[in-house]
Formats: sequence, C-alpha cells, structure tokens
Amino acid sequence: MKRRPVESHTFAGMETAVELQSQAAAAMQAEELTAEMLKPLADINHRAGSMENDSPLFFGKVNPTLFGG
Repeated sequence: MKRRPVESHTFAGMETAVELQSQAAAAMQAEELTAEMLKPLADINHRAGSMENDSPLFFGKVNPTLFGG
C-alpha cells in the first residue's frame, strides 16, 4: 500500500523527522504485536475434555487418556 504524501509544516532541516517518527511508530507497533503473538496460549485440554465427555456423540464411552482424564 503506497502512502500518500502528507503535507506538514516543519522546521528547516527537520523534513526527515516526520518519516523517521512514522518508521519508529511502525517498529514499535511491530514489537508490540510480536510480543502479543509470542504470549503462550491458554491451556484448552480441560475444556476440550469436558466437551468430549459431555458430547452425545461419545455417550457411554469413557477414555481417561484423552485430554488428561
């Protein structure tokens, strides 16, 4: 996606500061999203096991090795 040029009023010699600030904001957002993505997920074994135990599909069948019993 190509960005449209943003008209800004800056001091002489600071023309690149707007772009640098934009790049820094993008890098910070990338770091935050990466940290969020790398967080360990919640354990679903208990929920999945109860879904299987309560499911009519498996009525009358017990398998204690599935999902930690």
